[in-house]
Amino acid sequence: MTATLAPADWVDVLSREYLIGFIRDGGAAVKFAVSMEPEVTVGLHRALVDAGRQHGYLVAALDAADTKVHLMDQVFFAVARQIDWNTLARQVLLGLAAGAGFRVPETETDGPVEELCAAASDLSVGLVRTELRRLIDQQVFRNREMAKDFRVAMTNLCFAALSGGQEGEERSRAILAWLTGENRLIGPVRPYGIHTRITRTNARHMFESSCRWIRLAGCPGVEVVIDVARLSIPRNPRDGYVFYGKAALFDAFEVLRQFIDATDRLAGFLLVVVARTEFLAEEKGARGMGEYDALKFRIYDEVRDARRANPMAALVRLATRSSEDLA
Repeated sequence: MTATLAPADWVDVLSREYLIGFIRDGGAAVKFAVSMEPEVTVGLHRALVDAGRQHGYLVAALDAADTKVHLMDQVFFAVARQIDWNTLARQVLLGLAAGAGFRVPETETDGPVEELCAAASDLSVGLVRTELRRLIDQQVFRNREMAKDFRVAMTNLCFAALSGGQEGEERSRAILAWLTGENRLIGPVRPYGIHTRITRTNARHMFESSCRWIRLAGCPGVEVVIDVARLSIPRNPRDGYVFYGKAALFDAFEVLRQFIDATDRLAGFLLVVVARTEFLAEEKGARGMGEYDALKFRIYDEVRDARRANPMAALVRLATRSSEDLA
């Protein structure tokens, strides 16, 4: 008998023990949820997304069928496309303004931040602009917790939110195209001080920086849900979706392994990997976790109760009813 948990019970534990406390306090965790029954998956996705949003997290959902999860830059781009970077920049800027003693609008209002704060504080726009540019330089551009190109990008987004106008829109558009992979050329962002493309070699640093930026904007963190069911398909069905050959499969497992090992550098981050029963295969050639020992040995529970599942484990098995209810 395999010890299983009901999805609702596990998501409740995940919310209570991680989203409300550990992750919100700056921790990071990677969890693997294996659906032992096909009908579990759809409801599980919805429950995970709802739980993250309910607790104020930014939530990004990825599917290995659409996103090349064996390439870290593609994972980053897929998450980046689901983040409202302009809103985050405004939130950071308003936080800096409030910390400096300026009055900020009590409700979200469109328009250049410098003008809004100047009007609310009864001060000149020039004075507010000068002080906020100094704070952006000190607390964003010189923030060594973030990768250089990333903080340069965030500095530009803050400048765009600060003064607005056509120049601000053009600056923001170029930075967002670079962040999301829409434009892989470096030329459009070179005038703004960025000289490096986001690639497999630096995407992880960008991801770590994003987590810190999201928390700086006032969010408790980010939750990413990745469905990896596509990895178990042994032959290319040529259906228009991503197919993972043997090398790509190993690379995908390595990307997941690297997330586990990077939890001490990922602030306010929860990754939930949703898989099907094929993922549990331990024999070589079955396209399960047994294919890649570096991942398997980090998540596999070699010793476990036959009827009672551990909801805090790195890997859990989910069914419509928990094994304890069936006992």
